[in-house]
Amino acid sequence: MKITGIQRVEVIVKEDGNLDTVCYRGSAPLAHLALLSQADVFDQESNREGLQRDLSPKHASEAYEYVKRAIDPDRPRAFPEVVINVRDKKVIEMEPIDWRLDGQTESATPEAKLYRLRFDLSKMTGSKVWISRVDGNHRLEYGAGDERRQPLMASVPFQVHIGLTRDQERSLFVDINANQKGLNSSHLAILQGRLTPDEMEIRDHRDRWIAKRLVEDPLSPWHGLVHLGGSKKSAKQQGLVRYVNFASLQTGVGKTLSKSQYIHDLTDPNAQYVVMRNYWTAVKRVFAEQWATPKEYLLVKNIGVLSLSILGGTIIDRCFARERYTVEDMANYLEQVSNRFDWDKDAASGDKAVTGMSGNQAALIIAGELSNELRDETGERVMHDLQEKLLSKDA
Repeated sequence: MKITGIQRVEVIVKEDGNLDTVCYRGSAPLAHLALLSQADVFDQESNREGLQRDLSPKHASEAYEYVKRAIDPDRPRAFPEVVINVRDKKVIEMEPIDWRLDGQTESATPEAKLYRLRFDLSKMTGSKVWISRVDGNHRLEYGAGDERRQPLMASVPFQVHIGLTRDQERSLFVDINANQKGLNSSHLAILQGRLTPDEMEIRDHRDRWIAKRLVEDPLSPWHGLVHLGGSKKSAKQQGLVRYVNFASLQTGVGKTLSKSQYIHDLTDPNAQYVVMRNYWTAVKRVFAEQWATPKEYLLVKNIGVLSLSILGGTIIDRCFARERYTVEDMANYLEQVSNRFDWDKDAASGDKAVTGMSGNQAALIIAGELSNELRDETGERVMHDLQEKLLSKDA
């Protein structure tokens, strides 16, 4: 249940410098910080001067559950500072804290200036943003609780600014959210996978689990070929060039899982992995030249991985429908499409060239064209012939 009835929040802070701003730092329960601050959400129609992006309930819920997670000594938790700005000084009182030395009555001023800040919540009426959330809105959204959630009394660090203008707030918001380099998606995926127990990874992120096995399995054609994020320095020193990043491979695995219907009939994820490994082994065998010289071709680049991943779902289903699953079975289908496109990165333009194509839509087009080339045991191109019939005048 949400906290109610609190009229005042008090915190102890230290005056501090942060580059060219003066701020006040301390720590307080998330619930209290949530109560005393408000989100000034940008709305194109009703609040064009707003600061915050629209709230993502999913993101806010994940932040709440992160705090509620059971303590695990091997996985310590920590939040970065919540940054707030007091727009209207009517709601705050600042009281310097006196330091008395050796029982003397005179006050001494230590190097660190401490203050007691009193926030008067009773004055924060209406829809006005009295204390703006410059950074940390998702962390604070459910901090005070709601009809389904209990308040979060865990203590987190905060940084208070007093009297920043709207433009100064915007400047800080942009610096925090746009100008700092984000974590490489492949690196993040690998770290998340390592921190997640195997059974949870299989249940919640099977695409990542299978992609990770494709990278780590010595029998996998992807073994040693995928960049996992982080520094490339050691790889370059050893003359290793990895043309595919882990995030692309994970995306590709996810597309195969989405495309295939029959692979989900395998209830053991290890069996699903073997099917996926067989498929990519078949790709490596059929497209041997392109696989062996990735610098010259686009097959082992993002567009190739995505296109062949989507095609993989179709080929896996065709094999399963005939109770087949081996590398040879899948290679037979891939042979049928091996000449449909020219994967040379310098190929001249034309209906066979892949050069210049990128993105999900392009991958869907390529995969669709490849699927049209697939023939059944009678030699008929099933999808191609069906498409011709649908486009005929008699359809």
